[in-house]
Amino acid sequence: MTENPSLPPDGQDRPPYSYDPAASMSLLTQLLNNPLDSGYESWPLVNPSRRMRWIYRFLVAVCAVGIGISSVAIVRALHAANSHNIRDELIQRAHDKQQTVIQLEEEVTDTHTSLRSLSESTWQTTSIDSSLRVTTASAPVAGPGLTVILTDASQGLATDKSSQGRVRDQDLRMVVNALWAAGADSISINGNRVAPGTFIRTAGSTILVNVTAIQSPYEVSAIGDANTLSTALVRGYTGDYLSSAESLLGISVRAAAAPHITMSALDLRNIRYAEPVVTKEGQ
Repeated sequence: MTENPSLPPDGQDRPPYSYDPAASMSLLTQLLNNPLDSGYESWPLVNPSRRMRWIYRFLVAVCAVGIGISSVAIVRALHAANSHNIRDELIQRAHDKQQTVIQLEEEVTDTHTSLRSLSESTWQTTSIDSSLRVTTASAPVAGPGLTVILTDASQGLATDKSSQGRVRDQDLRMVVNALWAAGADSISINGNRVAPGTFIRTAGSTILVNVTAIQSPYEVSAIGDANTLSTALVRGYTGDYLSSAESLLGISVRAAAAPHITMSALDLRNIRYAEPVVTKEGQ
């Protein structure tokens, strides 16, 4: 065992109570008697008074409110400025686009007028047969003829999703081809001049003549001998076809002679030129 250094060695007299039994407890006693740090007592000397603390809090609150109000004002000012600038910019862009559209429309009108004048001068200066101009629908025509009116059936008008009872593009083509074959000089459908390159087709539930949509009743006008034209519609394959269409589909086909029919010239926007075909032998 380790001997206590504070005690005399064995065999020697030990003086009674020559040491402090509580010497090892002095640190614990000091901590219990003085729990605060030595600098803690000097803190109240440098700590501001209660009044100064309230003044500091008030100043901090005032600064925080001022900074908040200033930030809100700055953000609103920037937002208002941006909105105003964007609105002015959009208005200016819309105005510029409108001016551009107006200029383009004026250019289209001027170009169309120039093309029409050049076309008329070309037809007048060149020695082209007048019958060719009528055939190509490049000249206005007038004269007696025949008017054929095709009308949808009543049940076809009530049923939008069904083609039953409606005049079809093939019905119009049948009438037009029969009139051409009977010797018609010029033909128009609902005022749209029919030329050799004109197409009649269905787009959805609408019939188009070239790119113009037409609706029932469909009026097919033809300039020529009315008796010959009407006979071509009631005889042969055309007569059987139209009779079947009337009886099965319920459409109405009426033809009547017209003493005077006027047709304007076809507006040819796209001009195409024929080119010679060159074979491999160069012929």
